[in-house]
Amino acid sequence: MKRVLMPVDFSPRDAAAAHYVKQLHAKTPFETILLHVVPPPDYEAAVLEAGGPILQELMDTRRKLAQDRLNSTCNAELAGMNVARVLLEGFPNERIIEYASEREVDLIVLPTHGYGPFRRFLLGSVTAKVLHDAECAVLTGAHMEDPKLEQIHFNKIAAAIDLSDGSAKVISEAKALADRLGAKLVILHAMSGLNAHVGFNLEKAHELHFESAVKERVAELTKGLDVETLIETGDPGKTIASLVKSTHTDLVVIARSTSHGLAVMRSYSYSIVRESGVPVLSV
Repeated sequence: MKRVLMPVDFSPRDAAAAHYVKQLHAKTPFETILLHVVPPPDYEAAVLEAGGPILQELMDTRRKLAQDRLNSTCNAELAGMNVARVLLEGFPNERIIEYASEREVDLIVLPTHGYGPFRRFLLGSVTAKVLHDAECAVLTGAHMEDPKLEQIHFNKIAAAIDLSDGSAKVISEAKALADRLGAKLVILHAMSGLNAHVGFNLEKAHELHFESAVKERVAELTKGLDVETLIETGDPGKTIASLVKSTHTDLVVIARSTSHGLAVMRSYSYSIVRESGVPVLSV
């Protein structure tokens, strides 16, 4: 891990995200880039009768204010680190993704957040878009909304696998991270059961055969690894989040689909990010 990108929006979440970056940096040093994107002017400003000169003055002022805030953001949290500060203009989600690709960033660190009565159910639109389109790994955490800046320990890393083709990558990335951080690795799988897949009740023998096939697949994926493996039946999102808590996991790694469309962040992935209470690395 050579380069980490941390987009900032000048909210309290920045300090919490920076704290995680600092703790990771202590284990495995890297270059940190703080990025702020100045969004386009509001539609109302774009159609002001005063026209171009005032609009240009407005943008110049916004850029200067943003640069001043960027220069002073997270100075204490990132003290002693190699930090670059970059100011861009445009739509934040697009510019973050473009910049990460151009600079060959290894990791993007983003807090998650929702709004009002929906805050338990939504990722921020920028975070959701970055999770969808970014080529590199993305570290998120709903708990970053409340920046508790105590010492963070990375003693246990969990790989939450769904037995798809992407599971091998999840295990590989989780193991590499655990090795770098000197952490223990645990493999988690939530088995929804055969009845949940086919939509009607089957005999117990069929269920047992299905469970046996699941265990064989997990054993195949973890062959040669000296790791703890936990398999439980239940709703994937809630079960994984529960296992993360019960195993005192400090960070969980999950797969991010590469398909297109709204289904790219499956419901269980949202649930893990929302409910696990630890950072979630999507790879």
